[in-house]
Amino acid sequence: MENKEITIADLGLLKKIIDLASTRGAFRAAEMKEVGEVYDKLTAFLEAVVAQAKAQEETVASNTGE
Repeated sequence: MENKEITIADLGLLKKIIDLASTRGAFRAAEMKEVGEVYDKLTAFLEAVVAQAKAQEETVASNTGE
């Protein structure tokens, strides 16, 4: 069975695709607001996930004495 889950890596790739598509003029001017809003939400989500992962790593490291 094929994996149908979306991973954090997939979301990062989607962010790159949006950036590339906008650079190449794939969106109309009237669409740019919505595209930008989704891009900003995706960026904020990915930054939050990275921050959470770092915090968990630090917690584990402090609990194990590393």
